[in-house]
Amino acid sequence: MSISIVHMAPTARIIVERVLAIKPRERVCIFTDTRCPQSITQLLAASAQAAGAETVIVTITPREVGGVDPPLSAIAAIQAADAVIAQASYAIVHTETVREALRRGARVCEMWGFNEDMMVRGGATADYGEINELSQRLAQVLTSGKEARLTTRDGSDLTMSLADRQAHVLAGSATEPGQFCGFPDGEAAISPLEGSAKGILVNPFCLEKEGLGFIKEGLSLKVDRGRVAEIEGGIVAKQLLGFLEQIGDSARNIAELGLGTNLKSRLGITVRETKKAWGTAHIALGDSKSLGGKVESPLHMDMIFREPTLVVDGQTVLKEGQVSL
Repeated sequence: MSISIVHMAPTARIIVERVLAIKPRERVCIFTDTRCPQSITQLLAASAQAAGAETVIVTITPREVGGVDPPLSAIAAIQAADAVIAQASYAIVHTETVREALRRGARVCEMWGFNEDMMVRGGATADYGEINELSQRLAQVLTSGKEARLTTRDGSDLTMSLADRQAHVLAGSATEPGQFCGFPDGEAAISPLEGSAKGILVNPFCLEKEGLGFIKEGLSLKVDRGRVAEIEGGIVAKQLLGFLEQIGDSARNIAELGLGTNLKSRLGITVRETKKAWGTAHIALGDSKSLGGKVESPLHMDMIFREPTLVVDGQTVLKEGQVSL
C-alpha cells in the first residue's frame, strides 16, 4: 500500500533544507533509476524547487551493485551540480564521478535503496545530533588506532592496520562544499591500510548486491594480504566468487571498516537501513579511494555483520554490538 505524499513530504524537506542546505539559484541534480520510487523523486524535486533551486532529474537503468560509474550523460549532470541527491538502487559515492564532483565543491547526499516506508519510519526519524556525537567518538578511536580486530560469534576474526588513516563521520549532513553523507545515516568508517587485512569473515547478515541481499546459508571468506583469497559455502558462495572474478582483482580488496551508529535504523528491513543500524559493522570490498584508500575499483560492496566485537589497540570499542567506550 502506497504511503501518502503528505506523510513523506517532511523527510524530503529535511533532505533538501537540513541535510544539504540547498539555497536559491543552486543547481541540484537528482540522480535516480527506473527501479526507484518516482513518488520520492518527485517529492525531492518539489522540495528543491520550493527552496529556489534549479533542478534536473537524471534517470538511468539500474546497476546491480555500488561503485559503478553512471553513463556519460548522467556524469555531466552530476558534475555540473552544486548539490546531488543520489536516489538510485545502489551507491555511486564510491565512483570517480562523485569524487570529481566533490573536488569541484559539490555536496552529495547518498540515499540509495530508499523506499516509501523509509521516508516515514526507521533511520530517517533518528536524532542526528546524537548520531553525530557517537559517530565522532568512534571515528576518533579509529583515526588514532594502529590495529583493529573484528570478531563475531559466528567465527569471524579479521585484523587490519589503521595506521595513518583518517576515519570519516557520516551523520546526515553535507552542508559545506566537498562534503558527502548518506541518508538515513549513522556511521564511522575508515579504510584499512592496503595489504594489511588478514583472517576470516563468516556469515555476513547481508550483502550489498542485487540477488544476494540477506544471506540464509553459510558463507565464509578467507582474507590474506588485504584481499579475499578464498570463498567457501553453498550457492551464494559460488555466486559471489563468480561476481568478483567478473569484476577483476580490485574487487577482492578489503576497502572499509564501518560501524553503524543509528539507533532508529531497523535490521532486516532493507540492506540500506541495516548497514547504518546500531550494533552492526560492515566490511566493504573493492573501491577505497572515497574513504582515503588507494584502490580504485568498479565495485564497492558492503558485507554487514550483526553484534560484532571490535578491539582497537587492545581497547574494546564494541562488545557484541554494544559500544564500550
